[in-house]
Amino acid sequence: MPKEELKSLARKLVSTLWFPMFFVVGFMVFYLIPFHAPAPHDVPVAVVGDRAAAGIQVSFDNSVPDGYDISSVPDEGAARQAVRDRDVVAAYDPSAGEMFYASANGRMAVQMLRQSFAPVAAQSGQQLTLTDLAATAPGDVMGTGLFYCLMAMNIAPYVLVMMLLRAELTTRQKLGSMVGFGVVSSLICYFTALSLDVIYNDPLLLLVGFLLTQGIAWTAYGLVPIVKQFIPGVAIGLFVLLSLPSSGGAIPLHFVHPIFQSLHHVMPLGNAVDAMRGILYFDGTGALRSTLVLCAWFVLGAALVTFNHFRAKRLAAARASERDAAEQRDEPAGREAQAEYEHEDDSGVTVDPALEAPEPVHRRTLAGAVTDGSGAAVPGASVTVTDGRGVQIARMLTSPEGEYRVHDLPDEPVTVVASAVGVEPAVDRLRARAGRVERCDFLLDDESESRSVRPAGVAGA
Repeated sequence: MPKEELKSLARKLVSTLWFPMFFVVGFMVFYLIPFHAPAPHDVPVAVVGDRAAAGIQVSFDNSVPDGYDISSVPDEGAARQAVRDRDVVAAYDPSAGEMFYASANGRMAVQMLRQSFAPVAAQSGQQLTLTDLAATAPGDVMGTGLFYCLMAMNIAPYVLVMMLLRAELTTRQKLGSMVGFGVVSSLICYFTALSLDVIYNDPLLLLVGFLLTQGIAWTAYGLVPIVKQFIPGVAIGLFVLLSLPSSGGAIPLHFVHPIFQSLHHVMPLGNAVDAMRGILYFDGTGALRSTLVLCAWFVLGAALVTFNHFRAKRLAAARASERDAAEQRDEPAGREAQAEYEHEDDSGVTVDPALEAPEPVHRRTLAGAVTDGSGAAVPGASVTVTDGRGVQIARMLTSPEGEYRVHDLPDEPVTVVASAVGVEPAVDRLRARAGRVERCDFLLDDESESRSVRPAGVAGA
């Protein structure tokens, strides 16, 4: 295989396989490594009495270094209140061998704390007793039901954005779809969880769920023009690989690596978990701050969308100016043709052909690539499509990868001409079928005859 063909094949493989490989590496780094052996990291625990707190801290520092952050409280009432106020994960009263906790923070935390404090009680000749001050809803037996409801509202908005990139809608319609989707998905998740007794009936949860969907959807949509074809990796990295481990939903927050603990206070999923737990089980404690963080994500997304809109307007004005100047010189407006190839809408969102959804059943599309005799791509080659009467349907320049794409062809044979400076043009005639992407490549060679290269099955004239 010629060197240029090998390079071209390598580029295609890298551009195709980078995302699934990103998934594999990401799940190993962000899920398996931090989750395979959960351990306490600076778990805040209150202990009744200064002397008892100091002694337990020394004991834990020897057995579980940096595992627990012990503070003292004056009496049992203060210990209970510290748990209810979410200042600590648990509290221990050595006089009675009793540990106060909130199973709403996660069942795994209870198991870890029991293993740590049972020997402490045994040293005083006591058997550890447990008192749950914030039990989960009856249907949330494992304490993770709320987390899985939020996962549906965390991942689906990103998927929605990917589908909207190819939807034949205006920007306003796309943004309206994101808002409508947030309302409907929040209602579905809320009433499903309510019917299963996973949550208690509190309409404020609907607001938190809606803000979660909008913060993710608007931010992902606003990032598309900035990161372009890398949006799948960026969005999955932000809202899945970083958000899920730091959420405190599946594994309690203080039993994951400190890096994820710090991300918890920033990422939308973690704040949604905190807000809903605060509303459901802690009389609203901590819910306001977490809700404000979700609002900040929505504001960030709206700011990105607004910035892209005005930037697209400036670019459109610049392209129009270049096009007018090019027409006066009778030259192709290369930048405008490239923008047409990338299919920018009025918000500046660039639709990546690699993310393309299946073609509508009525749509006829032609796509292909232009190469030279060595197999290398020919960027800036002119591709013209005319109908049976010779009327021009489309004209564009190929992308830097030598590719072109034409949508909405008529239900009749069309003529396609590919040309470039210094070589003979190549011509083909074909008929595109509805719901299909017909492929027609061109080989432009200055030493031999230029020709079209069509895969088997493409309808000819």
